[in-house]
Amino acid sequence: MKKPKIGDKIYIPSAMYVYRGRDDVQGGLATISEVKINRNLPKNHMNSIFIRVEEVPVTAYNWNILMTKQEGLKKMFGDQVARPDPDDRPEFNQTSADWK
Repeated sequence: MKKPKIGDKIYIPSAMYVYRGRDDVQGGLATISEVKINRNLPKNHMNSIFIRVEEVPVTAYNWNILMTKQEGLKKMFGDQVARPDPDDRPEFNQTSADWK
């Protein structure tokens, strides 16, 4: 599996949160802005590499999982660029949610 590099393009999925609507994301093509390699884990460990992207800088993505989904995400999003898609309605941003 290839290693991620800053500046590489990759597809990320959409994400919609029940109690954190302000963090919702429309998936699509994104540019890698940061690569974190956990040197305490074996090289082939599923969680050894995480990335961040320019378009959604607050979220870290598991590189190995994203790599398995690239073909399907490309079919789904095509040329669409990933972006934040916040839902600021109070009912979807409950800081006192009972599941926390």
